[in-house]
Amino acid sequence: MPAHHFAFPAYLAGLGAWFVPLGIQMVLFPWLVAVVLRMDAFAVGVAQTAIMAPSLLFLPLGGSVADRGNPRRLLLCYHLVYAVPPLALALVLLADGLSYPLLIAYALAAGSISAFAVPTRDALLPSVAADIGLPRAVALATALQFGGQLVGIAFASVADRSGAVPLLILQALLVLLGAAAVWRLPDPPAHPPATHPGFWHSMVEGVVAAGKSDQIWPVLLLNFGVGVFYVGPFMAVLPLAVRDHYQGGAADLAYANLAFWAATIIASVAFAGLARRLTLRGRLIGCAVMTGAVVLALLAILPSFPLFVALNFVWGIGAGITMTQSRTVVQIVAPPTHRARLLALFQLGLSGGGPIGAFLAGSICAVGGIKMAMILPAIAMVVLIAVVLARSRLWSMRTVE
Repeated sequence: MPAHHFAFPAYLAGLGAWFVPLGIQMVLFPWLVAVVLRMDAFAVGVAQTAIMAPSLLFLPLGGSVADRGNPRRLLLCYHLVYAVPPLALALVLLADGLSYPLLIAYALAAGSISAFAVPTRDALLPSVAADIGLPRAVALATALQFGGQLVGIAFASVADRSGAVPLLILQALLVLLGAAAVWRLPDPPAHPPATHPGFWHSMVEGVVAAGKSDQIWPVLLLNFGVGVFYVGPFMAVLPLAVRDHYQGGAADLAYANLAFWAATIIASVAFAGLARRLTLRGRLIGCAVMTGAVVLALLAILPSFPLFVALNFVWGIGAGITMTQSRTVVQIVAPPTHRARLLALFQLGLSGGGPIGAFLAGSICAVGGIKMAMILPAIAMVVLIAVVLARSRLWSMRTVE
């Protein structure tokens, strides 16, 4: 095991080795569905729903398991298992057996494992961040998460030339390398002995704890709105816009993704330096989420491709602010005994709301077209923001470590 001051770098190494493959998957999977198999808008929406749908069940379960067990050992197991789906898909492609049902099976398997890993990794963060402070650690971890995705997206941009098999093998190798970094992490402090209730009772406890906190519930509600109204269109509609309106392939899809995630890194790194000075985090979250609605409405115009990419960059700035500040609020306010479950609820807003949004956006796109599938979620998000601002003290709340 490393000395205590090496724990956070080891944590970041494991994080990067997980999110680079995820970035590859973010481009490669919709490329296989929309470009290689040439599936229609509804089928693309269903496929993107399948990769995010396991979050609805397994994120809360993963948080409950992490609260009861040893997060480091659990995360090590998840790394080892997460290498299996890309290797299996690579073998299918080598045998020329690619089909839509097999991609759905891949999506369900990869999404399920990821849903267990996310709250487990988040639960480890406070135990390795003592030297730099939790707000700064959250911002740096979020920046590296996005940076890893950015690197993965850059790798995936060559899919038109290299094919999917080398990228899938790279995914698996990186995840296995990440297991070595997780193995070197120290075990977190054990929780005090307690009688653990059943799964559903445990989840209800987490929801009740969130509802009682006037700082957590508005953040979680907005996060769920982001999952439904932003993540859904981003995952299901943007690939179709690139393919059908801009006549693009994997490289063009990667450009749009690179712009978005590069901006999130810039925002996350900037706020890592300001972490200890910020107190009005709710106000930042509200402004950033509203920016996303404006950008989504502008994307619905389907401007020139360079402007389309530039708007994704602006959207990414807002996303970086929203994700870092929202996660920081939950990490600071959540009691240690409920932290993994509350972080699972936080992630459920993005990953659990995402499949709902992807299915709705894909269905709207199939009926009303690409523009309608972006403008309606933008309007819905504005309504949700107005309700949250009217019913909570999000605009004035102060959160200090």
